[in-house]
Amino acid sequence: QADALPRTTELKQALWTAASGLLDRARAAGAVRADVTAADLVPLMCGIAYATQVHGGDPAERAGTARRYLTMLLEGLTGQESRSAR
Repeated sequence: QADALPRTTELKQALWTAASGLLDRARAAGAVRADVTAADLVPLMCGIAYATQVHGGDPAERAGTARRYLTMLLEGLTGQESRSAR
């Protein structure tokens, strides 16, 4: 399926490349579950961005919501509770 906007394809590729590199390093360090892939991470991150916008509020509230959602995502990826949530 082709992207509606020409630059979208380029941006998606850059996001996938960055996510893959980060996950490779995180896996090597034992900081993330071995079964997590960029195919998992990219849609989840896009979902957080979208959900934060739908949630509404002012920019500070949306930033707080994004941090909360990201914390939940990261805890799921590592299988451990983050230090900030303790």
